[in-house]
Amino acid sequence: MTDGTTAQPERRFISSGSPWEALAGYSRAVLDEPFVFVSGTVGADFATGRMPEGAGAQTEQAIDTIEKALAEAGAGITDIVRVRVFVPEVDDVTEVSTVISRRIGLSRAANTTICSKLAVPGARVEIEVTARKRAAAAPIVHRASEIVQASAAHAYAFLADGLSLGRWALGCFTTSMRPDGVFAGHSLFDGKELLVRIEADPATLTVTYHVGSASNQLRPRIRATVEARPSLPGGAEQCLVSLLAERPPDMADERWRHLTTTHAAEILLIKALMEGAG
Repeated sequence: MTDGTTAQPERRFISSGSPWEALAGYSRAVLDEPFVFVSGTVGADFATGRMPEGAGAQTEQAIDTIEKALAEAGAGITDIVRVRVFVPEVDDVTEVSTVISRRIGLSRAANTTICSKLAVPGARVEIEVTARKRAAAAPIVHRASEIVQASAAHAYAFLADGLSLGRWALGCFTTSMRPDGVFAGHSLFDGKELLVRIEADPATLTVTYHVGSASNQLRPRIRATVEARPSLPGGAEQCLVSLLAERPPDMADERWRHLTTTHAAEILLIKALMEGAG
């Protein structure tokens, strides 16, 4: 029996740990089904308190924070319907917009970019988004990234090499190549064999790893991307290396937590190996 009224969904508040949230008494995001409202987000890493150098790097960090808030609300990048971008320096607009196009462009969201001073010292961009969750939740994608002091070409070659894979992939260690071109390794967690077929695209510096326990069951599970970054003072080259994984609808929470935690460790291994520490 009911009284004829419709129950309203409970509003959820999501925090990122930003000190400004506590100072001004706001949330990083508010979920009011089916909408997710994400506050203006600068490019600081709230876990470390550090602000990356450059407008492009700050835009990447801001979108990482936004993506995490959306995921906590059960939404994704492709659910974004509105983007507002605040950039103090007009000369930074192109760099900021290029990153936004690559990271958020698939949503085809409405976008307003304004050149305006920002309240946070050193901030070169602030991004605010509104998302509308679809009936079927958008795919949840985890991204683990590190700046590596190596050329983009070197990083791509390392990631596309199946034998190098066996030095950093904790679920497919000490790889060897089979006659069919598939690489076989063993998991450091349970010792089981894992097979990987590598699909490398030099035009986009992207490597897709097709993973499975049998050669006829390989599925594209993990993707690695490489993006060149401006050289360091003195001419040393550097690039951004990322591991991306999309959560299948049937993946359990514990398995997803294990995968994302593993990727966080693997990206550090990749960085160490490419920079010559391993």
